[in-house]
Amino acid sequence: MKRCQKCNFQSDAMLDYCWQCGTQLTGAANAGQFYRGAPGTQNYSLPNQGQGYSSYGQANAPQYQPRRASVSFGRVAAVLSGIFIFILLIAGAGAAVVYKVVSRPPVPRYEEDYRYRNPEPVKPAPVVKENPVNDKSRTGKPRAEFEKIWVDYNVREKGRLGMRIHVKFSVYNMKDVDSQLAIYFEKSDGTKLKSTSRKFSSKDGQVAAYRALKPGYDDTVYKDLDVFMPYDELKLDKGKYDLKMDADVIYENGQLVEHLGYHEFKYEKN
Repeated sequence: MKRCQKCNFQSDAMLDYCWQCGTQLTGAANAGQFYRGAPGTQNYSLPNQGQGYSSYGQANAPQYQPRRASVSFGRVAAVLSGIFIFILLIAGAGAAVVYKVVSRPPVPRYEEDYRYRNPEPVKPAPVVKENPVNDKSRTGKPRAEFEKIWVDYNVREKGRLGMRIHVKFSVYNMKDVDSQLAIYFEKSDGTKLKSTSRKFSSKDGQVAAYRALKPGYDDTVYKDLDVFMPYDELKLDKGKYDLKMDADVIYENGQLVEHLGYHEFKYEKN
């Protein structure tokens, strides 16, 4: 039996030191030669311990090594997704700009064969038929009064390039009379332009364009009656020409009702 002189611990085991306080037990002949008891228990608070390891009873306790930071694949994927979306937005914006530039309709170009140099007034309001004239002193003979003529050049109608001629005039005593506005073409010296086209020529073969009339009143004002004339119906060779058009109101059979006026213009065909 061995006894601790410090804490009065008794033990009949083969111990040389007290396992409670570490003091050498009396009565042991070989005390201190073979085994030395563990040092007294010490209190450790968590912050002072070795990060998950306890050195109690271990002479060479392993030192804690902090774990290496692991790579977050979710975070990497989120960053890569953000970069991809940003590049996609930039590419989409660029594609939209390129599409607008490429798909922009080309500026219309008129054939170089036709050049006109006469500035014309702005087109007035559309044609309106009305009956403002009530002069009872006029005779019953059909007649017409001319006011003005103007032309829109380089316009298309049914795929053909030509000119649109506008005329403002009045007719009297012509209610329900089948008639026409006729535009004849000639050179400035009076030489008539000839054509074999049935639609764009007169009975004697002169180049002409027509618009049918049938006034709704005895006295009627036409503020803007237009006639289209294709350029290729003028039947002229390459060169520069001084031309004029003769506007008339005629009966359906071609007989003249009233001459309205002339309009001169320059024509150049390359």
